Amino acid sequence: MTLGSTQKGKIVESLIAASCILGSDGKLSVSIPLVDDEGVDIIFTPKGGGRSIFVQVKSRFTLTKKGNYRSQIRKKNFSPRQDLYIIFVYYDSEKSQLGETLWFVPSHDFEKNLKGQSKKRKNYIFQSRFTSQQDMWVSYKLKLRNLPQHILQLIKI
Repeated sequence: MTLGSTQKGKIVESLIAASCILGSDGKLSVSIPLVDDEGVDIIFTPKGGGRSIFVQVKSRFTLTKKGNYRSQIRKKNFSPRQDLYIIFVYYDSEKSQLGETLWFVPSHDFEKNLKGQSKKRKNYIFQSRFTSQQDMWVSYKLKLRNLPQHILQLIKI
């Protein structure tokens, strides 16, 4: 029996959440919505309360033949807002762990960068390479180990 895409997604979301709690030494509080009808998978809040940020996690378990990370978001369900971010992350099945590099993209930047994609497409297509130093997503690249501190800076602890 193999894992389905929903199972894989929930597992990766849990791994991201746990990594952020551990990596922040407990300074981040994590909530998981009961449903994700707003495209929110994880809510990060400073321990004890304060400003929250909302995160949609897009995970991949395979890369393209050229080693690119490629994912998509349905345009009709995507509603950018100031406090919404997207994490694009790779799960390395051979190592049984999250990849060390991910992309952490504010939703408004994501939409702005992809506005030029064909209007006929039903999905926004995100694609980048882990080794790329010049595509439009380079400035959003983070090491997984740096994600908790990056989130803490955003919510200004």
